[in-house]
Amino acid sequence: MKMTKLLKVTNRDYEEFEEIFDEVNEAAMDEVAPEVIDGNKDVKVSGESIEKYDAAYIEIAPKNAVFGRVALEMITEKGVKTNHTSTGFFIAAKKNYLYYVLHEKNIPAPKTVVVATDKASRNIEKELRGPLIARKLENLEKSESKKLEKVQDITEFAEGSEYDEDILLFHEYNSGDKYRCLVAGDQIISLRDRSEGWRFDEDSLSYSNISDRQREVIKKSSEALGTPVLEVKIRGEEVFDINPNPDLKLFTDVSGKNAFEAAAEALKSD
Repeated sequence: MKMTKLLKVTNRDYEEFEEIFDEVNEAAMDEVAPEVIDGNKDVKVSGESIEKYDAAYIEIAPKNAVFGRVALEMITEKGVKTNHTSTGFFIAAKKNYLYYVLHEKNIPAPKTVVVATDKASRNIEKELRGPLIARKLENLEKSESKKLEKVQDITEFAEGSEYDEDILLFHEYNSGDKYRCLVAGDQIISLRDRSEGWRFDEDSLSYSNISDRQREVIKKSSEALGTPVLEVKIRGEEVFDINPNPDLKLFTDVSGKNAFEAAAEALKSD
């Protein structure tokens, strides 16, 4: 399937797409406007219908998960290929939903408990075993993360969290090797994080192959979300997180492979 015209909606430069598509136009997220007039749906980009494009590479902040889901659904209905599916983006952005889906689909992932308030966190100590990775999200974006050696440390970490603003995630810690993997259609570009400790460190990445079992887990994760382009973070053989907006330049620079071509092929595939 030949595509020539790409709409690029991202805060990153990503000039590399200009070498792949015949024409690349840029727009800011606030220039993308879903609309319904007399029952007719459309998505306007700077006042023009998105139908003029063959494909759209769009990066949407997780805090805009609801808008993203609606916009992506309407873009798809107009016949424009995107790097997200509406449902897949929503699942990856809403971390409380993501881990439910992973476990529901029998995809290996750390045992995780999600709560919304410090009060609710007082009742979960019996459900988890330490050590834990604790994460606090504000408006669906990470604001704090910490390793807790004991489940008794949960209450202190959760202190001050407010309903409707914060989400708290507590994962049982898996000390396996850390990988960041770009999934683009049928391709996987895998980077090993060789840093010590529990955090993922962008400065300690190197290109590395993964095992057949890890590849199977990653592909199963991608299929569960149905999204053409995403990043899967794994520890050992467990999915720790999924990022709907992978850094294509990072994967290109570290691996020596062209992540932009891989993403473009994923957009072009039927």
